[in-house]
Amino acid sequence: MKSMAVVEKKRALRKEIAGYKRLMTQEAKHAECMICVKEIEEAEAFLESKIILAYWPLYDEIDLRPLILKWHPEKTFLLPQVAGEKLELRYFKGEDSLVPQGKYGIMEPRTEIFTKYDKVDLVLVPGLAFDHLGYRLGRGAGYYDKLLPKLYKAVKIGVGFRFQMVKEVPVEPHDEVLDIVIVPK
Repeated sequence: MKSMAVVEKKRALRKEIAGYKRLMTQEAKHAECMICVKEIEEAEAFLESKIILAYWPLYDEIDLRPLILKWHPEKTFLLPQVAGEKLELRYFKGEDSLVPQGKYGIMEPRTEIFTKYDKVDLVLVPGLAFDHLGYRLGRGAGYYDKLLPKLYKAVKIGVGFRFQMVKEVPVEPHDEVLDIVIVPK
């Protein structure tokens, strides 16, 4: 059974982060996105990777589009697609293969499914909050917590804005730990 205290702490942290997001200017957002993209590009895990699971950003997430567009097709990029209660991985084959889907209008690829989870070298994970232990707070649906254990060979990097690094993320037993968190310093 879920601990109500943890659930309430997660809800409060989501609300706090939403407040910070509303205060962030477009200029500050763009600057922090570019810092994150540069740090990812310089990370050993990125340089050594061939197959990368990334994400096409929502308006309030670190924008990885410059990274994906710069390195595709030199590196194989996969993007998640919501399929019921889980995420399917699909090949990124250019912006024209993306279609807005679901309640968030997330741009998702309409390409073939990728199922060789052990071949994924790197996962770039969005989140609402991260801590120094590698825990992340997502939007609450558990999509990444269900997916990340299948990507057991991949280096898992959380990416977020500076204010998304918090002292402690409330955790439950099912919450997955990331290897690295990249936020602007």
